[in-house]
This record gives sequence, C-alpha cells and structure tokens, in this order.
Amino acid sequence: MSQRNPSRALRVLLVLIAVTVILYYGRPFLLPLAFGGFLAMVFYPLILALRKRGIPNWGGISVAVLILMLILGLIGGTTFFQTRSLVQDWPNIRSEINKKQEQTEDYLIKNVGIVSEDRIEKVKKRIGEQSQQIQSIAASFFGSFFSSITGTLLAFVYMVIFLWEEARLFGFVCRLAPDSSDEEVTRAVRASRKVAAQYLIGRVILIGILSIFYSIGFMIFGLQYGIPIAILAAVLSIIPYIGNIIGGVFAITIALATGGSTYTMLGVLGTMVVAQILESNILTPWIMGDRVALNPLATVAGVIGFGIIWGVPGTILAVPVIGIAKTVFNAIPGLEPYGYLMGFNSRNSG
Repeated sequence: MSQRNPSRALRVLLVLIAVTVILYYGRPFLLPLAFGGFLAMVFYPLILALRKRGIPNWGGISVAVLILMLILGLIGGTTFFQTRSLVQDWPNIRSEINKKQEQTEDYLIKNVGIVSEDRIEKVKKRIGEQSQQIQSIAASFFGSFFSSITGTLLAFVYMVIFLWEEARLFGFVCRLAPDSSDEEVTRAVRASRKVAAQYLIGRVILIGILSIFYSIGFMIFGLQYGIPIAILAAVLSIIPYIGNIIGGVFAITIALATGGSTYTMLGVLGTMVVAQILESNILTPWIMGDRVALNPLATVAGVIGFGIIWGVPGTILAVPVIGIAKTVFNAIPGLEPYGYLMGFNSRNSG
C-alpha cells in the first residue's frame, strides 16, 4: 500500500502538468473549441426537444444558432447604446482621474515627512511608473477580453459541428471509458449538459438582475453614468470574485472623477456590497441550484489557474468547466473523491 500511493500521486501530478502545458500552448485552438463545446451542451436539450417534434437535426441547429445570435445581439446592442455616452465622455473623465491622482500624490507626499524636492520628484516618478503599469495591466485585461470576440465565429462553427456529430462524440466517449457502462457514461454526459445549461442561463439571469439592482442603487446615490456603469459591473460579475472587485473599483473611480461626494461613493460601495451578499447567499443558490456549487478553494484556484493559462476568456470558462468536471467525477465510480474535493460536502450531486 505504501508503494502504490507515491506512484499514484506522481501519475496525477504528471497528468496535471501535461494538461496545463497542453492548455497553455494549445490556447489558439482549444479556447474556441472549449467555448463551442460549452455552447453545444447548452443548446443540445433544445435540439433534442425539436427532434422529438419531427424537426430535422439541421433545423434544430439553425434555430439554436439563431437564438444565440439574437441573445448576443441583444446584449451587445444594449451594452453599446447604454455605454455610448460614457465612451464619448471618457477623455474628460480620464483627465479628471489624472487630476485627482495628482492631488492625492501631492497630499501624500507633503504629509509623509518628505521635504527634499529631489525626493519628491523621485517619488512622483515612481508613482507615475506604477500608475502606467496598472494602466497597462488594465488595458491588457480588457484588450484580451475584447480580442476574444474574434474567436466567436470559430466557436459558432465548433458548436454546430459538435451538435451535428453528437452521436459520434458520444460513441467516442463510451469507447474512451471501456470500464464504465453505457448507463454511467450517459448519466455523466446528461449531468454535464444540465450543468452547462444551468450555468449559462442562470448567469444571464443574474447579470440582468444585478444590472437592475446596480442601476437603481447608483441612480439613488446620484452616480453619473449610473446605468452604463451598472451594466458593465454586472457583466464583469461573470468572473467570480475578481470581476466584482474590478466593477466596484471602476464605479467608485468614476464617482470620484465626476465630482461625486463622499455620500455618493459610500452609496456606490454599499450598493455593491449588498448586491454581492444577495447574489452569493440568495440569488445564486436560488437560480443555479447546487449543480454548479463549487467551494471557494476550487472556484478561486480555477479562476486564477485558467486566467493564467487562457487569460480573461479562461476566467469566464473556469467555473462551468470545473463544475462539469465535478459532475463527471461524481457520476463515475472511483472518481468521487475528486468531486468531493471540488464541492461543498459529501452529498454534492452531479
């Protein structure tokens, strides 16, 4: 027994290293493929329902593509029209942010005991360099997010292929796990599809609810550009933990740059905090149920890990991918410990 454990742990470690290397260097190919597979899982129940009503496979796939295009168009159009005024006024907002930054720098420098002009200039230069680094990181963050849009068409193509070749892919999975019965494989696949659909639909509903909640709160406390900022903050919530922090910092920064009072900034902060408490403790369990229930360790580690490997798109895919993996582990005998490690308790169901 003592000789088996080290060898098994070594095999697991080698598999993790190999998977990480493949995911990192295969990003241009695997990222659209992963999005396409995820969307195919989401829309397969619709295809199956239409097939039972006598609609051929190509017809069901066409309906799925049309629905997806309408959803993306609605979200994109709403975001564009609501954020247009914010984008147009962004140069003025950025100028105000720079002024506030300079005022803060002067205040800090004068109140930390620094007297020498030379030392003041060095500190300012250092702060300026750090500011440029932060802006560069932020630009890279949002740039990688929007550059991922170019892979949307390829993800559409993969989704169509996956839906068209569903029977062949299922047969491949059955042959890939010869020790498991067809019933076990079918149960794991069905559970994975439910997780994918439940996550995407639930996340869209949550973004809508958060957009309304943020908009009301920001407008009550007098935040300028409250509606577009509310939408951006709600969309960023798709990235667990990190997205909420970015959205909150962005909202408070805009409040500061547009001359918002302490009352406004505290109101914005309070709105974000209350919204996150409601989302974590009421909305998410109610809308998504327990199928995508991951413990904080699995969620944070997954988001950071996928973020390092695949950038911002990886942080978006992290939760559903890990949730699907947890469901598969729970459905296949011998892999339950891995599902238990990712879930909240020993009774997590796939």
